[in-house]
Amino acid sequence: TPEQFVSFDNCQLPYPYPFKRFAQMGIIFWHPDAAEKQYVWFLQFPLDEQGLLIPDARDAFLLMLLERLGEAMLAAADSNKIQGALKDSPFTFEPRQDRMAAFNAHATYALKLSPSKYYDSAYRYFTGDLSLDKWPGLAMQGLADFAIRLDTNEGTLGLIQLLPKLPQEPFHNLCVLLEHASPAAGVVEVLAQQVDIQLQEKQPDTVKIISCLRAASNSPARGLLERMVMQVLKHRCSREIEVLAIISGRIWLALAKPPICELYLEQLAHNDADQAGFSQLLADLLFIPGMREPIMQVLRNPKRSETLAKAVGEMFGH
Repeated sequence: TPEQFVSFDNCQLPYPYPFKRFAQMGIIFWHPDAAEKQYVWFLQFPLDEQGLLIPDARDAFLLMLLERLGEAMLAAADSNKIQGALKDSPFTFEPRQDRMAAFNAHATYALKLSPSKYYDSAYRYFTGDLSLDKWPGLAMQGLADFAIRLDTNEGTLGLIQLLPKLPQEPFHNLCVLLEHASPAAGVVEVLAQQVDIQLQEKQPDTVKIISCLRAASNSPARGLLERMVMQVLKHRCSREIEVLAIISGRIWLALAKPPICELYLEQLAHNDADQAGFSQLLADLLFIPGMREPIMQVLRNPKRSETLAKAVGEMFGH
């Protein structure tokens, strides 16, 4: 919300979604005389140990921006120059392709603009109006637009019916974009069913499990999501570092629940990347706002396993 952003800018509120100890954001702007043409700056600012904005970094960015203000104002009349007003700045970054597509989809939706020209094909495919072998012709931007605009009963019901039938590649590609959306409970139920099917196999497909977790991670259906995480953590496949990383990196809110947090940390202590994997994921988790207390409660529990106690001791040098 605007109020939360002001509190973050005043160094009063930790950034809720830190990425590698940076606050990353996209700023959309336009010239008042050409509102139909939008521009984007992708900015990142370092965070301190509490996840708060480091004011010196913000002030350095603002000073640099003021120094280039004249150049930027002149560039505003030239669409070829305005994007370069922050060229070579240490505060800018280029998002990964799927994240760029998701950002564009969110932006057009929020600004009440039409989706990309690739949307219709994606909609028809994922609601069953095209044959399943037509997926190679789908563009990532179309998938992103479909995922972000998945707010109609028709679209949701079509996807629910089609998800279990999808070939591996379009299933994975859509899951990557659903991570940036808020899929409805019905979609999460189908994803959970796909996870349960894999957990019953002798050799579960962890790539598919990870895709399902990723796709459901931002859903408002928190109860279904927490059940899915718990089921995965009860299985031996959750000792794979990639599975553990997707849970802590995308679904950390579920770890605020003591039973889930306890099981996660026990599996993390047995992960297949050994002590290095344990220390890295635990350090990242402790940095996320609101996660330190539930984690420390589990780590202080005298009933924790010897393996977990040993991993914690090695991490903190005890």
